[in-house]
Formats: sequence, structure tokens, C-alpha cells
Amino acid sequence: MRKSFVRIVSALAVFAVLFMLPIPTASVSAAKTEEELRDELAKLKEEEQEIQAALDGLGDTIADQQAEVKQLYKKVSNLESQIDAYKAQITAVDSTIAEQNARIETLNTEITAKEQEMQEILEKLKKRVKAITQTTQYSSFQLLVNTTDYADYLLKSQVLASVSEHDQVLRLQAEEDKRTIQEKKVLVEQEKADSEAKKAELESLKGELDTQFDSLDKLYTTAKNKENKLLKEQNGYEKKLQDLQKSEDELDREIAALLAGTPPASTYGGKMYWPAPTVKRVSSGYGDRSLGYHRAIDISNGRSLGEPIVAAASGTVIKVQSMHYSYGNFCMIDHGLDANGVRIVTLYAHMRYTPSVTVGQYVTGGVTQIGQIGNTGNSYGAHLHFEVREDNVRVDPIGKGYVVVPT
Repeated sequence: MRKSFVRIVSALAVFAVLFMLPIPTASVSAAKTEEELRDELAKLKEEEQEIQAALDGLGDTIADQQAEVKQLYKKVSNLESQIDAYKAQITAVDSTIAEQNARIETLNTEITAKEQEMQEILEKLKKRVKAITQTTQYSSFQLLVNTTDYADYLLKSQVLASVSEHDQVLRLQAEEDKRTIQEKKVLVEQEKADSEAKKAELESLKGELDTQFDSLDKLYTTAKNKENKLLKEQNGYEKKLQDLQKSEDELDREIAALLAGTPPASTYGGKMYWPAPTVKRVSSGYGDRSLGYHRAIDISNGRSLGEPIVAAASGTVIKVQSMHYSYGNFCMIDHGLDANGVRIVTLYAHMRYTPSVTVGQYVTGGVTQIGQIGNTGNSYGAHLHFEVREDNVRVDPIGKGYVVVPT
């Protein structure tokens, strides 16, 4: 009896620790400068070192294992924030490169215009010099002797001392245009050099981002496995599975009641778009797997955190929920009746933040972003859990031909 009581208390302590883990929330802030983003990243890296130091100092007791799980999830949150900071830096550098390229294009356009203006002036001056040589002691041969740049010669030639005041103005304008062109060419070269340096910085940032994604993908699994191991040791694992099943059953009943109480939104158009435009890999298909029968497809490539999720087809949002025990942040879209009178509904789960749509909102297939890929609920890593339901019965989205995996 005493041992049983201790196990129960310990199990409750485990759940208390796990339920107190930080829940990711969307951060809304004004655009930050590259310097501010670098400072933010430096602080996050410092925090990561502190978390790792805390992990390194833990032992093997149950309390230490509980603390380890908590620290691992803190490290997950930290790495996710670092990835956000890297992505923001990459966006900022991309923007800088785009601005530099725009300036280069503008300068080149200005150079071309100035060169054309100068050429027109030189043509006029050539005609004037030709007229002078025909009426004075100068010959065309004498004008061209030892001259490699006729245009430059025209600007410097003493022959032009004989032309009118108007022509002198043209000569001065041509000289000014030539200086302007040279200055703009120097600016172009400087902008090109700066742009190349930024491109090198961009490649470095992308490399660091890839490293962080690799670390995060492994850390997701480590944290989840540690959590499950601890639950098993405290006889809590079976209870967790039962709670998950109970939660999903309750949700299914709720959805059935919801669909029964609301008429179909419209008529299903017969076409679905891939719901994760930037992620083209199915990490877990529909059907049997080690964790039980999977009535959906999981979409992930190990670098999916924060990637956009779009509505698979046009329709009306019928459910939005935050932090469901199993599905995490998720939403459902009603696409109406198909040609056979079957009601088609899609579900998108484990979103990083609360979905960015609201109940009753009409969404356009392949266009409306409804959220970001995340790792909330009963999830072993950032991915999109995508369901297609026919009259509230989950079917294989790929096997039934609703979606095709992009190539």
C-alpha cells in the first residue's frame, strides 16, 4: 500500500511538471534591424548554454529526470526561437540585397541615360569641329593624330576655343556628364561589392539555420522519448495513452454534433491543393504504424517549423481550437457536398500558434494561409497532421485521390 501510494504521488508529480512546460505563443513585434536581430540571437545562444549547463548537472533520481524533461523542452523552445531569429535575419539580409540590386539597376539606368545625353552633345560638337576645319587651317588629319579617344579629344581640343559661347556650354556639359558617369560607375562597383558581401553573409546564415534545424529535429525526439520513459517508470504512460484516446473520441463526438447542427457550406469543387506549399514530404502516411493506426498523413521535412499552411480547398472554417490535448492548435474547414452528396471536411493539426482564421470565415483553396506548421499537442516534432473526412469518417487523403504529393 505504501509503495502504491508513492508511485501515485510520483506519477502526479511527473504530470505536474510536464503540464507546467512552457506553451509557445505567437510573438508580434515591429520589424527589427539586423543589429537588433544579431543581439537577440546572441542572447538566445547564451540562454541555450545555461540550459545545457543545467542539463549537464542533473543526476538519475526521479526528480532529476523530471527536471531533465523540463529543461529539454525549454531547450526545444529556445532552439525554435533561434530559428525564428535566423529566419528574420535571412529575410532582413535578403531585403538589403534586393535594395542594393535596385540601386544598381537605377544607377545603370542613369549611366545609360547620361551616356546617351553625352553622345548627343558630342555629335553636335563633332559637326562644329568639322565646320571649323573646313574653314580654317586645321585639317581632319591633324585633329586625329595621336588621338585614341576622339570624344575625349573633342573635349580637350583647343579647336573648340574658336566655337561659339553656346558650343562652350555644350562642351562643359559633356565634361560634367562624363564625370557624373564615372562617379556613378564607382558607386555601382561599390554596391556590387556590398551585395556580394551580403550574399556571403546570407549563405552563412542559411548554413547556421540548417544546423539549428538538425539539432531541433533530434531534440524533439529526445525530449519526447525521455518524457515517455519517465511516464512508463511512473506507471503513467498507459494513462496518457488512455487520455489521448479519450480526448480524440470526445472531439470526434463534438465534430459529429457540429456537422449535424450546421448545413454544408457549399458544393465541394472536386479539387484540393497541397496544404503545405513549401514542404513536399510525407513523414508518416495513412494506416498502421508503431504508435497506432494513423487516420491522416503527416507532412514534414525536418525543417518545417513555422512553414505556412494553406486551405486545401475553398470552404468555410467550422472549428478553431487552441492546445487540444492530442491535436494541439488546429482548425477544420467545411468544403460542402461532393457530387455524391458526401460532406467533405479537412482538419489541420499541431499548428505552432492558434490558427490565423476564425469560425465562419470563408477561405480560398491554395491561397488562404490558415496557420504555421508546429509541434503542439501529442506531437514528436514539427509537422502538419492533415485529415480528410467524408461524412466525418477519416479517409486516406492520398489514397482517395484528394491530394497528390508534389514533386
